[in-house]
Parts: sequence; structure tokens; C-alpha cells
Amino acid sequence: MAMEHEMHHGDEHPSSTIRQYVMTGILLTAITAVELFLSYSSLPHGLMITLLIGLSAVKFAIVVAIFMHLKFENRLLTRLFLFGLVLATCIMIALLSLFWNDTTDAVGGIPEGQQTAPKH
Repeated sequence: MAMEHEMHHGDEHPSSTIRQYVMTGILLTAITAVELFLSYSSLPHGLMITLLIGLSAVKFAIVVAIFMHLKFENRLLTRLFLFGLVLATCIMIALLSLFWNDTTDAVGGIPEGQQTAPKH
């Protein structure tokens, strides 16, 4: 029984402290504030979207590493999460490039300035 207790104790990863969680929360809040600032800035759309995607990837990595304790897990799990991140980024980039120059409004109609005169 003592050996079983030691085996389970040896498999555990170091516990995180409340201070680490608070510092992580402050860091994630700061990155979110930067993202919010960027979304209201007058940066060119391409640069702004690139920065927002990069910051989102950083936040993803922080949450996965700290809150999901991935830094203590098998490397295979890290690779699976990275694959998911890369796949999601590729899909997002593909959708952005597909709809980048879309001139329809939100409900699929023709924008006001491009309406044609009715034919009689």
C-alpha cells in the first residue's frame, strides 16, 4: 500500500500556486486589453488581423500550458494541441481570404451605393 501511494505521488505534477494563477489572469487580461485596443485602432486591416491572430495564439498557448497543465503532460498531447491550433489558423486564414473583398452587406444584399436603377 505504501508503494502504491508513492507511485501515485510520483506521477503527479507540481501544483500551481494561487499567485501563478493570478499572474496568468493578469497577463491574459493585459493581452485582451491590447486586442481590444487594436480592434478600435486605425491600423490597416491586414496588419490588425495578423496581430489579433498572433495574440490569440499566444493566449491559447498560455491557457493550454498553465490552466490545462499541458507543460507537465506527454509530448503527444502538446503536438495534438499544436495541430489543432495550426488547423484552426489555416481555416481562419482561408475564410478571411475567401471573404476579404466581399461587397455584400451583412444580410447578403447589395450595398446601397451599388444598387442599380429599377428597369421599367
